[in-house]
Amino acid sequence: MNLQLLLVSDLVSFDSRMIRKHAVLQAIGLTAFVFGLLIWMYVVLLQLTHPDWVTGPFSHVNFFPFNWRVDEVGMTAFAIAVAGFFVWRIELNSNR
Repeated sequence: MNLQLLLVSDLVSFDSRMIRKHAVLQAIGLTAFVFGLLIWMYVVLLQLTHPDWVTGPFSHVNFFPFNWRVDEVGMTAFAIAVAGFFVWRIELNSNR
């Protein structure tokens, strides 16, 4: 009897860990998608309104990773948004 209860409790805890893992991956994917898209749109708006700023530094700090140019940040943010979207959609479909 104790062995059966132990096995059932192990399955329940494993199942709850898997649900938490999927929820965490969903949250990370959605956050990366939204913030990556927002940063990319910011860079696009800068390119439309102030094209000479795009080749300038993204920050005044002069050491890596803060010394990237604005266009490099935009490309990286778009790639992060795409990856975040795929992670979010895959994890969203795996819960069904």
